Formats: sequence, C-alpha cells, structure tokens
Amino acid sequence: MRSAAVYYLSVVVSLVFAFLGFYYLLPNVYHPLSADTVLHTTPHLTIAAVFIVLAVVVIVLGRLVRPTRP
Repeated sequence: MRSAAVYYLSVVVSLVFAFLGFYYLLPNVYHPLSADTVLHTTPHLTIAAVFIVLAVVVIVLGRLVRPTRP
C-alpha cells in the first residue's frame, strides 16, 4: 500500500529544493553554501543546478509512491 503522507512530503521537499535552486541564482543576496570568500552574494550555477536536479529526482520518486485510487 502506498502512503499519501510520503507523497505529500515529497511534494513539500521538492518545493523546498526548487526554492533553494532559484535562491542561489539570485544576485546580491547572501548565499551561505557558496565558495565566494568575500561577500557570498554572486549567483552560483553549480549549487543551483544541484538543487534543481534534487527537486526533479524527488518529484520522480514522489510519483512512484503516489497513492492509487481504490
């Protein structure tokens, strides 16, 4: 039996990853995980791409655990 809670959790986690991916694309905003040594404010494409890929992976896995109708 597939759990609806796991499906909705995957939706929330994918939204968080997508938000973080777009957050790291914004210029002039502090980015805590960046390797920028002075201000941490330049956009970081690698970190953003990782978060976007994680969001896609979680969406795909969420589709696998989606509950079926009875």
